[in-house]
Amino acid sequence: MKKVAILLLGTAMLSGCGSDESGDSRASSSFVGAIESVDQNNDSIKVGSKSLNVSHAEIKLNDMPINFIELNKGMQVDVEYDNGVAYEVELEPVVVGKVSHVTSADITINGQTFKHADLAAKQNILADQRAMLFGYLNDSKEWVITAIYNADFLPNDVHEGVVSDFDRANNTFKLNSTFVESKDYDDVNELSNGVWVEIEGSYNTTSKIFDATDVDVENELDLANAEVEGYVTTLNNEKTSMTLNGKTVIAITENTRFEDGTKDQLKVGSKVDVDLINNAGQLQASEIEFD
Repeated sequence: MKKVAILLLGTAMLSGCGSDESGDSRASSSFVGAIESVDQNNDSIKVGSKSLNVSHAEIKLNDMPINFIELNKGMQVDVEYDNGVAYEVELEPVVVGKVSHVTSADITINGQTFKHADLAAKQNILADQRAMLFGYLNDSKEWVITAIYNADFLPNDVHEGVVSDFDRANNTFKLNSTFVESKDYDDVNELSNGVWVEIEGSYNTTSKIFDATDVDVENELDLANAEVEGYVTTLNNEKTSMTLNGKTVIAITENTRFEDGTKDQLKVGSKVDVDLINNAGQLQASEIEFD
């Protein structure tokens, strides 16, 4: 979930007549997707086929600092960069917490069980260890876990997903099967059923309650002017609207360019890189590249 400051480089809104100009801009070039490789010798990572130097980058998960040595292939990140140099790398795991149960097929963290296709065994993740999972929601609203790594170096628990069973009077809600109590009284005012949030705090294995000290409600328009990598998880019949990674709704217009494929080839399950713009308050694809 993105938490960097946005520099407003312009306030003029678009007319909505197919312009590729955006009404706002992020601070620099931005990429959201998985790390393809890490080069410890040269202090660099590869994302979106771009090699970026991270020797002076701020690497973190929310306010938790992360050492470069902890980065690894398959981790979902949100990277701010200029001219091949990254200055901020934000990790975006699905969940971080203590493993209460793990088998060769699934893993339970923060009261929620995820299927993982033996990824935990490859990283020697055991019960009572801390772990972080990366992935996306598929078209059936099930988590597809693409990477699992040890998270003993992260002190706080993290969880993200779609809010349900929201009780405003008691500041409680659910993320899938995880029951959450929120102490973040500012952001709780933005909560409602169906919004996407990332929460940080601690999960009590006895009470089975996640005590959220920070609730971050996602604003999709924060992704304007970013390149976002992921999987098409919904697509309407006219192919004018799609959802990426089960969370980001994107309009496809007559001005959307296609690279390494055509609009006819776009389907649920396609892996794509999408360049996004904000057109009059609507997140649109200026370019869709097939991966």
